[in-house]
Amino acid sequence: MARQETELLQLSQTGLQEKLSADVELAGTRLEFLFEDRLRRLNSIAERADTATAIASRNVVAMSELLGPAANLANVDGIIVLDDEARVIGASSYDADLVTLGSKVEGFSFYSDMVRSLKASYPGEKLTISKILPIADTKVFVPDDNVNVVSQIIFVPVFDEFGYVIGGLLAQRWLRPEETLLVDLAQINAFELAIIYDERIISRANFLGNESDLLSWSDRPSLTSNGERVIECGVPVLPLSICAMMPIEALTETQNELTRIGIEEEAKLLKWLLLFGLLTLVAFASVAFLLARQVTRPLTNITRVLSGIPDGDFESKVVGTERSDEVGDIARSVVSLQRSVKERDALRLRVSEKNLILKSQETRLREQNILFDAALSNMSHGLCMFDADGKLIVSNQRYLELFELEPNGIKPGMTAAELSALQNLETIEPEKSKAASPGASSAERKQKAGTQSTEMVRIRSGRIVLTTRQPLSDGGWVAISEDITERQEARDRLAYLARHDILTQLPNRMEFREQKQALLKRQRVEGGEFAILCLDLDEFKTVNDALGHPIGDELLRQVAVRLKAIVGDREIVVRLGGDEFAILTDLPCTAQEIDELAQTIIWELSQPFQIADHEIVIGVSIGISLAMGDGTAGDELFKQADLALYRAKEDGRNTYRFFEADMGTAVKDRRELITDLRNAIGNGELELYFQPQYCLRSFTISGFEALVRWNHPTRGLVSPADFIPLAEDTGLINPLGEWVLKEACRIAADWPQHLRVAVNLSPRQLRGHAFGPVLIETLVTSGLRAERLELEVTEGVLLSDSDDVLNALHQAQSLGVKVSMDDFGTGYSSLSYLRRFPFNKIKIDQSFVRSMAYSDDSKSIVKAIIELAKDLDMTTTAEGVETKELLDMLVDIGCTEAQGYYLGRPMPVVQAQELIFSIDQVISTAAQ
Repeated sequence: MARQETELLQLSQTGLQEKLSADVELAGTRLEFLFEDRLRRLNSIAERADTATAIASRNVVAMSELLGPAANLANVDGIIVLDDEARVIGASSYDADLVTLGSKVEGFSFYSDMVRSLKASYPGEKLTISKILPIADTKVFVPDDNVNVVSQIIFVPVFDEFGYVIGGLLAQRWLRPEETLLVDLAQINAFELAIIYDERIISRANFLGNESDLLSWSDRPSLTSNGERVIECGVPVLPLSICAMMPIEALTETQNELTRIGIEEEAKLLKWLLLFGLLTLVAFASVAFLLARQVTRPLTNITRVLSGIPDGDFESKVVGTERSDEVGDIARSVVSLQRSVKERDALRLRVSEKNLILKSQETRLREQNILFDAALSNMSHGLCMFDADGKLIVSNQRYLELFELEPNGIKPGMTAAELSALQNLETIEPEKSKAASPGASSAERKQKAGTQSTEMVRIRSGRIVLTTRQPLSDGGWVAISEDITERQEARDRLAYLARHDILTQLPNRMEFREQKQALLKRQRVEGGEFAILCLDLDEFKTVNDALGHPIGDELLRQVAVRLKAIVGDREIVVRLGGDEFAILTDLPCTAQEIDELAQTIIWELSQPFQIADHEIVIGVSIGISLAMGDGTAGDELFKQADLALYRAKEDGRNTYRFFEADMGTAVKDRRELITDLRNAIGNGELELYFQPQYCLRSFTISGFEALVRWNHPTRGLVSPADFIPLAEDTGLINPLGEWVLKEACRIAADWPQHLRVAVNLSPRQLRGHAFGPVLIETLVTSGLRAERLELEVTEGVLLSDSDDVLNALHQAQSLGVKVSMDDFGTGYSSLSYLRRFPFNKIKIDQSFVRSMAYSDDSKSIVKAIIELAKDLDMTTTAEGVETKELLDMLVDIGCTEAQGYYLGRPMPVVQAQELIFSIDQVISTAAQ
């Protein structure tokens, strides 16, 4: 009995262990489902259009307002936003420290994986990241109350509407001390659950113990050392261990149940033994009776043979068949029984085999029919199948819908000709006839040809359908039809867009080049001359900046309309890009006709344009080259017209010039200077000079303004007035301005902490979304405190009231950077800009400051500006202080700071450092 109890105990314990192992695996599966679900949710947020818009805007507030609620929906604790260079630009929480996050994001263990995701992801192949990491590897992204030892890290890239990666979302979700999903699982399955990391319990469900309650016996690891629980641990989700437990009472209950079942089975076994003994007594009595009749041996043989028949033994010999008594009859009957059972079993086996084959074939046929019906009904293409006689076998519903036929319009047995007669079609791309009778239908011709073919038709509603016919081995064919209307329209639209400008609907460069080559070919045959006119609108950039791009776009459209009305049908007007147009005259034309055409264009385009509530007046500069038929290539003719256009601009604009041989020299010099400027940063030719700014209350240096200088290897020192406009025109101002910002911050970081550095910004640097990340990276890399940096912008930056510009300036101020308005009073409407953006400082233009010495009006203006700045809680800096008299006047009227040649000229870094740390205070002596 003791042995049985031991076996029952082992059996019950094994059953509980199997159940707990299954519970561990189930809990791990639930955790993996949670992790995958959060990845899917964050991926859905990344695919939203408003998410891409917020990231593209680089607006920290907009990203927080959007991603704060989104983080709750995605069941994550915090989200930070990275740009396409893996730099931090925003977060789901307003409390997030973006500068600190930006400085430590490269130290994350998964930083390289995020960079690879941003570089390698594209629509359809998105590289995402989902990892379970300890707090030592991740830190805390966003302040949160749920911080635990372990968190899930998720990263997904974000695409713009054109499929380019513009950034990514990095989310963090801490493992809760009691995960709701695991608590529900433990309650339903009546067990206790503990999740362990680094030998610590970090999450639990239905379990109130501690780490010591999880220790197991050394010789019986399935039981806890305190004897209170049955335990099973596993590692279904790395790096987490999961332990499932049940009280020891569950093991006792299981053992008792098994004991009860064993007692019931013993009672049943005793009954069967009694019945078997009774049957044995009956058999013994029968044997005694047969022995009494002396037939024991023959009947024993017969009994043995009969016993073998149920087991399939039909070959054993039956003894006593020759006897004429009852024993002989029994023996002969047994032989007959052997034969009949043998034949019956053989027949039954053959029937069973055939039935199995038939059932298998029937099942396969039924499954194939179901799959065929499902595939046919759910195809996105229309399908018809014809036999070798050209009669319809089967069709699907999509075919009826494509050709707009009645629900019962076609039936099996119809010929291809009858089916074609029901369709009112317009052939777009007809099939080629191959060995078919003239009256045969298209489908019949293809069927007879035995080759694959396609046909494109237009149905009654105007939709375009493409039908592909594929021959079958038995002589029939399958016709597959699909609606390609959108594809065909897109193809036609792409063909049009490839040769036309979207904004003005004029031909573009590609069409211009082909028409130019065609005219050159005609000229070689017909002779004569034609001309190329290159047009560039004067003052268009001013209109675009002052009134906005929508007004500028409408102006370009109206210019295109006027040009088309001027030239008529003989000439071709094209838009080359931006505000550049070109006209290609027809053959032949004279110089006088071209001269009159140029004058007409200048006159017509100088007339006012009425757009919205604005009356806009612009001009146009025209460069003209003549194709004389002397073998000059088309690209060279266009280059000549472009050079003539440069000359027209240099000669005062709103005029035209014909190409002359000496025009290439000045342009060549300008292009060489642009090329040298592109390499100036990399070659170390640029240098920063610093002009001191003085506080007029203490007569001490308050900071420096950083000014760039170019030491050209052959030209010497190039004036900023020469290369800064070139950088603006070519877009080189962006890398140039970024270099100045980073270099100025790097140098200023070594100055005393009370000194500031001022850096001028170009409007181009603030447009787009790249300035914010560059500013954050500069501050982090240089170590300069944000309040020591001052960004100077002119009124022209705010002319367009661009959201990009305002967002960039607001972001700079949110980091603690000062923003000042430079050259105040020289622009269009300075006072309106003070209302549009809260500047920290106003820099009074030097034209007002210098004229204070002889103009009371200028002095009154400067004084009014200083008072206005005080009322708006802004400081003032006067530029152009060149005499002691001007300095004394500025001190008297309350100006905050000043700079100028009297106080100090722009100087190299070494001289600036000497001035900073010099004991002699030059400005104090000058003031005295």
